[in-house]
Amino acid sequence: MKMLLAFLASDSELLESHILNKAAAWAGGGNNPMIHVEVVFVDREAREGIIGRSCSIHYGGKVFLEQKRFSRSQWRFRSVSASEAQVQKALKFCGDHVGEGFNKTGYFLQPFAGMRVSSNTWFCSEIVAGALNAAGMEVAPSLHPDKLFKAVADLTSPDCPRVVTMKF
Repeated sequence: MKMLLAFLASDSELLESHILNKAAAWAGGGNNPMIHVEVVFVDREAREGIIGRSCSIHYGGKVFLEQKRFSRSQWRFRSVSASEAQVQKALKFCGDHVGEGFNKTGYFLQPFAGMRVSSNTWFCSEIVAGALNAAGMEVAPSLHPDKLFKAVADLTSPDCPRVVTMKF
């Protein structure tokens, strides 16, 4: 089974125009930072996108592990080089935490503290980092999604080229 990290940039059409998304973009810094991430256990790839079980959490929600379709045009994918046993450990980690709540304190303190402040609540990049660490990858347990995107650059490779319309 293939494991991907799926990132959304702050300019994604999939994101609501919400103050929290704007704050996450500001905290990420730079131009068009990544502000959301999910780990995807790929079931199949098709021209229209990636289909697999996705693990993450949204603000105020609960950790999920559910079937989802990912558009190649909206998401930025990183492929995790991992053995089947490592992927299974990451999948088990995600399954073990389904239903746990959102880490509001950590979410708001993260730009300043940069460390986990809870053992059973999460924000998106924390649950993804937890899955990566369960698989034997070494990443900081609490990073802004854009910092996680940069931190995994040497542990992953770009994947699923975007479908781009060429205009002449």
